[in-house]
Amino acid sequence: MTIGEFSRRSQLSLKALRLYERLGLLRPIAVDERNGYRRYHESQLYTARLIVMLRMLEMPLSEVGKVVSASRTEGAEIIDTYWASVESRFAAQRQLMGILSPSVAASVIPAPELAVRERDVAEQTVLTEQRHVYIDQLTWTREAAARLSANAARCGGMAAERFVIFHGIVTADSDGPVEVCVPVGQPPEDPAELAWRIEPAHQEAFISVSKAHFEIPAIWSVYDQLARWVAAPGRRQAGAPREVYRADVEPLFATADQQVCDVAMPFVIVD
Repeated sequence: MTIGEFSRRSQLSLKALRLYERLGLLRPIAVDERNGYRRYHESQLYTARLIVMLRMLEMPLSEVGKVVSASRTEGAEIIDTYWASVESRFAAQRQLMGILSPSVAASVIPAPELAVRERDVAEQTVLTEQRHVYIDQLTWTREAAARLSANAARCGGMAAERFVIFHGIVTADSDGPVEVCVPVGQPPEDPAELAWRIEPAHQEAFISVSKAHFEIPAIWSVYDQLARWVAAPGRRQAGAPREVYRADVEPLFATADQQVCDVAMPFVIVD
C-alpha cells in the first residue's frame, strides 16, 4: 500500500513514518528508485500500531527499537521493565499499560467486524473550539464540550448530539488538530463572543461503538474498518472522521455493552 494509505490505517503521520524509517524502526518494503515512492505491506500495520502505543507511554525511541526487534515474549519483558521504572510518574497511564503488555505477546490486536450504516446529516449551526493536542491531552475535548454546552442556551439550546472532528492524526507524535462541535438552534447574537460555523449537510457512514470497543487500541480497528468501507469502489471520503457522542451517556461511567458514540465519516457516491 502507499505511504498515504499506510499512514491513515496505522495512525502514524507521514512525518512520523519518515522518522521511523530513518531510525530503522519501520522501513517500507520497497522504495521506487525513480520517484522515491514508498510501499508498505499489510502485515506491517501491527508493528506500526505497536509503535504508536509504545510512544503513548512516552517510551524513548531507542527502547521502542528494542521492543520492535525482539521476540514477542522478550518485547513484553522489555516493556514491563521500562514501566516499572516510571510507573510512579505515570499513574494515569496504568490502564494503557494493561492493554499494551498482553498485546505485545499476542499475534494480532483483536479487530471485531461491526455493522457499518449510513445516514443523511442536515446542515447544522455549531459552536466550536479547535486545538492542536497530543493523545495525552485529549481530555481537553471533554472540557471544551462542557464549555460549549453551557453556552448553547444562549443560542437556542442544543439542537443535536455533540461531536468531535479529528482533522489530523492524534498520537504521542502527531497533534491533530481536533475540533469539538455542539449543534445549536441559532447563531450567537454576538458572533465575536462565541466561535461558531455552519457544518454542511452531508451523507456519512458510521459504526456504533460500545464502551468495550471505545478504548484504545480497539477503537483504532473501528476507524480502520470504517475507512476501508468508505474507500471501496463507488465511494469516496468527503470529510474528516468524527465521533458523535450519545447525549445521555458519559463514556467514563458507561458499562461495557453500552453504546457511547458513533465513529462516523462523511462520504460521497462516485461513478
